[in-house]
Amino acid sequence: MLDKVIIDDTVSKEDNMASILNLSKSVCFKVFKNNPDTSLQSYIYDYSKPALELGLDVGLIVQLINDYITQIFKSYTTFHEAIQSLKDADDSEKEEMRNNLKNLAHKNLGVARNLRVYDAQVLLTDIMNKHDNLEYLKQCVEALMACAFKLNPSYAYDVLRLKKVKDSL
Repeated sequence: MLDKVIIDDTVSKEDNMASILNLSKSVCFKVFKNNPDTSLQSYIYDYSKPALELGLDVGLIVQLINDYITQIFKSYTTFHEAIQSLKDADDSEKEEMRNNLKNLAHKNLGVARNLRVYDAQVLLTDIMNKHDNLEYLKQCVEALMACAFKLNPSYAYDVLRLKKVKDSL
């Protein structure tokens, strides 16, 4: 997804966010369209659910979600590198590469579970368990980033813009 994101400095932040949000929805739909849980295609995160279940203020959940978005965006490249390493590994290295990918997904899965981010839980579980289809794993990583963007588009846009600037240096 990151390679398809275009931030146009000639239009407003809101217009850029709307464009990226449409791309995010499209990426998520593409990955979830064959999932037996059809609710994933129209999933919208509800901040009040983890607040109620965890006994926390919604404002704190928003902060934690923002931290999660940052974590996913930072992990994006690492996920792709892990998948490429798995692809390039010879038979004797494949198990270690699978474990590296599983560990990375597992770290992110704990946060997604705690914050009750259902679509991310599904994607991260697939990343942990479906190592035979590397193309699908790449799609899951793209969808993971897209789903993170949908959680808080304004914050995610700022993180994405900063990431693009840092990557260009």
